[in-house]
This record gives sequence, C-alpha cells and structure tokens, in this order.
Amino acid sequence: MSKNKIIQTVNEIANLAKSKGIAHLNTQDKKLKKNYITLNNKKVINFGSCSYLGLEFETDIKEAAKAAIDNYGTQFSSSRAYLSPIFYQSLEKKLNEIFEGHVMVAPTTTLGHIATIPVIVDKNDAVIMDHQVHNSVQTAVGILKSKNVHIELLRHNRMDLLEQRIQYLRDKHEKIWYMADGIYSMYGDPTPLDDVYALLDTYEKLHFYVDDAHGMSCYGDKGQGYVLSEKKMHQRMIVATSLNKAFASGGGAIIFPDEAQMQLVKNCGGPMITSGPMQPSALGAANAVADIHLSGKIKEYQEQLEDNIRYTSLMLKKHNLLNMAHDKTPIFFIAVSLPIIAHKLIQRLKEDGFFMNLGIFPAVPIKNTGVRFTITRLHTFKQIESMVGRMAFHFKEVLAEENVQLIDIYKAFRIKYNPPVNFVEKLDSRVNKSGLILRAYKSISDISSEKWDKLLGVRNGLDANNLALLEASFSNNQLAHQNWNFDYVIIEDQKGNPVLATFFTETLSKDDMLADKQISYDVEVMREKNPNYMVSKTLYMGSQVTEGNHLYLDRASKEWPQAMKLLFQKINELQQQYGPANTIIRDLDNNDEEMDKVMMNNGFFKMEMPENSRINDMPEWETEEDFYATLSKKKKGHFRRNILRTADSFDVRVETISDEKMVEKYYDLYLNVKHRSLEINTFALPLSYFKQIAKNEHWEIIALYINDSDEATTNEPVGMGLCYKGKTDYAFPIVGLNYELNKTYNCYRQILWQVVKRANELGYQNINMGFTSTMEKRHFGAKVFSSCAYMQINDNYELEALATMSTTKNREDGVNQRRVLSI
Repeated sequence: MSKNKIIQTVNEIANLAKSKGIAHLNTQDKKLKKNYITLNNKKVINFGSCSYLGLEFETDIKEAAKAAIDNYGTQFSSSRAYLSPIFYQSLEKKLNEIFEGHVMVAPTTTLGHIATIPVIVDKNDAVIMDHQVHNSVQTAVGILKSKNVHIELLRHNRMDLLEQRIQYLRDKHEKIWYMADGIYSMYGDPTPLDDVYALLDTYEKLHFYVDDAHGMSCYGDKGQGYVLSEKKMHQRMIVATSLNKAFASGGGAIIFPDEAQMQLVKNCGGPMITSGPMQPSALGAANAVADIHLSGKIKEYQEQLEDNIRYTSLMLKKHNLLNMAHDKTPIFFIAVSLPIIAHKLIQRLKEDGFFMNLGIFPAVPIKNTGVRFTITRLHTFKQIESMVGRMAFHFKEVLAEENVQLIDIYKAFRIKYNPPVNFVEKLDSRVNKSGLILRAYKSISDISSEKWDKLLGVRNGLDANNLALLEASFSNNQLAHQNWNFDYVIIEDQKGNPVLATFFTETLSKDDMLADKQISYDVEVMREKNPNYMVSKTLYMGSQVTEGNHLYLDRASKEWPQAMKLLFQKINELQQQYGPANTIIRDLDNNDEEMDKVMMNNGFFKMEMPENSRINDMPEWETEEDFYATLSKKKKGHFRRNILRTADSFDVRVETISDEKMVEKYYDLYLNVKHRSLEINTFALPLSYFKQIAKNEHWEIIALYINDSDEATTNEPVGMGLCYKGKTDYAFPIVGLNYELNKTYNCYRQILWQVVKRANELGYQNINMGFTSTMEKRHFGAKVFSSCAYMQINDNYELEALATMSTTKNREDGVNQRRVLSI
C-alpha cells in the first residue's frame, strides 16, 4: 500500500470517528478546573491528558507565564540564529543540570527532530528505525531520502534483528543510527535499554537516537525521564524529549553528549534558523517547571502519579479488563479488537462522564483497536474506580451486542486465553433470533452447482465449474504458494432463502501485490536472495485469479446486516484456523458508503483496486467493417495502423489443447508476460492450472502464429489469450507473448482484437478484459471500472516497510536505484 493510500485510509478512519463524536472535539469551558472538561454541554473527567503530573495548574508556573507576558509581550519574533530572549539562557542552563548533558531547546519536539536528524546523519550513514517509533521521528528521517541515506525499519524491540543488521551494515556505512522511543505512546512499553547499551558497547559504529517524550518528568530524581533515569548519557547517543507533556509548558529539548555537537545543530539545523522561537509565556512557564524539577518537590508529584497508576492497574485486574500497556507507565490500552467496539465504548463512557481516546490504525493494526486512556496525578481514586467500573459494564454489553466473545479478543491480540474468574459473558441472542443459518463447505463439490450458480455463477469465473477447476489446479503442487485452502459460505434466512454467499481461499502471497511497480521491482531484487522475503499467508474473499464482486448479498433482505455479522464471525474462525497476516475482501463497489462503514467498524480498511477493463452491451456486428464503423475517428486510426496493417501476418487459431507439449509452450508464453509485469505482483500460476484448463470445455485458447516463409516461427505460437466462456461474460484473464516479435507484429494488440472478434462470434455482449493495459483496451471500446478491496492487517510492519522507501546510490556501479528497506 502506497503512502497516499495510507493517508486516504487514515482520513476515512478519522472521519468515521469524528462522525461518532469521539474525535476532533473541542472543549466548551471558559475556565478549566483540574481534570474536568465540558464536551457537548456535558461535564466529563479527562482521561486523555498527557500532562501526567498535572503541573499546568500550579500557581507558581501560571504566575511565571503571566510575568513573562507582562515583561516581554505575547511574542518575541526573531530567529534564534540572530537573537533569543533572556528566558532561553536560564532554561537551557537548568535543563543541562537536569539531564547532565548539553541541551538545545526547540520550538516543538517535532521541529527538534527536523533540526537535528538531517544534521547528525551523513549520506554515508545508515538509519534503522523501530517500526513503532513516533511519527515525528519518521517525518524527520524522511528528509534524509534526498541525501540517499540507507533507511530500514526494524520489527518492534527486536534486538536480535538489530544486531544482525548492525553486523551486515557496519562494513558499508560509517555510522549506524538506531532510532526508537524511550516509552512508546500506544502501549506504554519501554525500549530495552540494557540491550541497546550492550550493543553500543559492542559495536563502535552504532549510535542511538531516542525520543523520551512520554517519560519526561515522570521518572528520575530530577525528572530527567525514563531513559536517563535508567542509564547515564552515552557518548554515542542523543536524547529528544518534550516539554509539552508532563513538563507542562511547551517546546522540546534535544540532549547531546557534548557541546560541539549541540552547537553544530544550533548553527545548521533548519528550524533553529528559520522557525520562530518558543514564546515568552511558554518560556516563563518552562523555567518555573525546571525549578520544580531541580527541587525535591518533583519526587512528591511522581509518587502521587505512581499511586494512581498502581490503583488503576488493580481496578483493571479486578474487572478483568485486558490492559495491553506496560503497568508502570501512565498509559493504558484496553484491548477490544474491533473498531465498532471501541467506538461504542468511548461513546458510552463519554455519556457517563469520562473522556477517553481511540487507539486505532495506523498506530496499531486495525484489528488490535483499543480504548487508550491516560492517568495523571490529578485523578482521584474515586474517579478511577468509577471510570473502570463503567468501562467494565459497557464492555460486556457491547461485546454481547456485537456477538464477540472475550476469547476472540485474546486471539486477535495473540494472547493465551485463560478465562477470568467471575467473568460472565452476555452472549447476545439477536443473531440467533433472526433465524439465519450459516452453512460452511470445504469444496464446491459439496454444494449443488445449480444452487451456487444462481447466486454467484452468473458472475464470470465464479461458477461451480470454474471453482472445481481451481480446486484441482491449486492442490498437490510442489511449491507452497501454489496450494490453496478453499472455504465456501452460504447464509440463509428462516425460509431457506439465501441472503449471502461467497468463498475464500487461503494461500501465501506477496505483501507488495498491490504496491507501486517500482517498489515491487525492488522487493523482487531482495527475493532473489530470500524467496520468502515479504511473503505472508493471506486469506482472500475470492482468489488471486478470479475477478469481480465475490460477495452475493441480498440487500433487499432486512437480514443482510445480521448476515454480515455472521460472515465476520466466520472470517474470524478462518483467521484462527489459518493464521493469515492479511485478510482481503475484494472487488466490491467503490461507491458504497454503507458498506464502507460496515467494513470499517469490523476492522477492515478500504483500498482501491487496479482499474478493470470491460466491454458491456457490445452491439452485434457481422463483419470487421461493421465493427470498424462503431469506432471513433481516433480509434479507427489506431485500428488501421496497429491491427489491419499486420493482420495478414497471422494465422489465428481457436484451440482446445490436448497435447501436453503445447500446454508447456503456452505456459512459457504466459511466463514471459508474468516475469515482466509487476503492476499486480503475484506468484506465477502453476503449470497444473494450465493443464486443468486444457481439459475444460469452458476454456479456449486464441493462439497467434506468424504466417510467413520463416519456418522457425511458423510452427511456434507467438501469442495467446486464455479465455473463459462464462454464462453471461466472455473473459480474457491470461495472456502470453513472444516479446521478440511483439514489437514487429503488434502481437498483443492483435490478441485483443481477436478476443473481441471471438466474443462476438459466440454471441457475447459482455467481455471482461481484466486488469492493467487499460489504454490499449480502450481502443477496442472497453471502459474502465473501478472497484475496491477491504483489508485487515494483523501486523502493521509489512505495510509500513512498503511505505518506507529510500533512494540509495549504488556506489559500486554509480547507478541510482530504489530499494525497499525493511527487516
């Protein structure tokens, strides 16, 4: 999935949350009182604040901010390269003492990263980012791409993999930067500092850049944060932190091991030269907060926060709520799995007077959605107990409504399930009351072909005959990715009327299947060394070789929403059975907003499929001249130049194959195309598929032979189209070419023409011409249709790895090449 598609998905998720009143909210209070805020005319307790110590209400700090405004006005507008207000000098001196390092204060932590990372990382260095490192770090690293810096993603906290990559990269790069968070923002889990420091001591080329924003002020005798409270500053290490969370003022701070490095970034870091400074009020407040850190009072605040964290953990255990977060940080993440469960929980808790946050994609995999909340020093035990109690109540209610069991959530988060003591699930019987019956089958042969074909058989290639062919083709093959598991589902109402029908295949597939073809090219280079690189189990609705909407759904039935619920339960069962990394529901209507919401609520995000070309309702015609007359002036010119000019050079044969050697020849032509095409990057189809097609009367081959005196080419096919004669459509899903002759004779275009011609001969008005090469197909009257897929990813790592690209110069041959950089 490309960066643009990720942005589109995030936008849809955010808009859905906004429409439900749980995101992009605004307070209505003219004056705040501790941790109370007003939302939609209702006073609620704020469980979403990152000001963990609640210092923003301290009188001394507020007075310091006011005094700074009185003395310096609301702003001091000057680049720090020229002039800084007096507050900076005192603040950085105090922060030097707190961190025992050399501190540069930045307008924000993000701008601090953007100032620092492009200066400290050279073009000959390599960067390895933990794949959960904060987005602000990733943003700054993105700037390095213009310098051709080698960039990789590392699976979260995998120090074993980090060491492997250090060993691999150390001979190729001057420095290797590992970038991570001190405490990660979703689950509150810390970076394994002991392991990182051991690697720093072992490998001289390793450098450590760590963002400790969520640890700041909460840890350490001076509030120096999690990282520097656990370890002393390393000479090959830089720490970034935020003054805008528990520090309760504004801005960010970058801590360097020596003054020269700090001054280098001050002198050369873009935002330190071109961005405005922190404003007087924030600087005044920051100085006052720094004074608290340097006094013994900070420990008192930390202890109060620790008490609240411990109490919250006890309450969650008491009510059997699954907390995914580290139990010693103020960040909590209650696992719920599906977005719709989180949405309902947060809505109902808001009605009860508690404001919570949504933890969802892209911060976590979409099926690992949760309710994220934070605890501050300002919360009381009574507030915490009340909130957790109401959450536990609503949790059971919502699970019952969505017919989700606790074990399903444990499985979604890959945690061993031990039924909690005294946890009684309220299993909603509404689905059962509807009388819907889900019938599951392992083979199309177990279903009446007449019954199946009435539902999906009219859709090209989804009839019982072709599905039986697929089952025979994709079994008992040598290569794992050429063997598929099949599952069929029919859901009926009380009268036995089908409401929903579909089928699934489970197989190994390439994670870059729908990625940009340049990305796929780079991944294929990596696969030359490791054939399983970025290959995962995938559960498809439909299959990789069938096209069109694979879901029969009677939207006229009032039971269809319940049928969809049953379908999602079946998908969950299949996921538990097969353990796929990805689940893809394809090719559905791209403009179905109702379905978009159903899918999003159940953990599937939308993505566009490649465009598909079809000729619909083609008028009948007798001769080539009749067809020519239907074309536009521009298309007529194309037809004359590229079809008629070379038409006499071909002997066109419509064949069914009985000779196994001919099957292999056609298969070789197919492989010629497959190995050149990366727009939809799948594994090559097995030869067994072609052998099954050769025996099936519903398939035929349109083969091209060169019709001239050259005996070497006359007896060999130079192009072929595998075509399926469906109930309503003629389909052309597979093409094969001799590329040496394609340019001279326009073989591919001739195949397209022969497909149209053959469909007309057989009386078909609809031709499915497949994905890719849409411009070529338009010349014959095809129109482009868009569809969408809905995808569920169990691990964001592969997705982020594909989106993280870098342009790297190959220093051995001087050629610029793009590489996928991930571990």
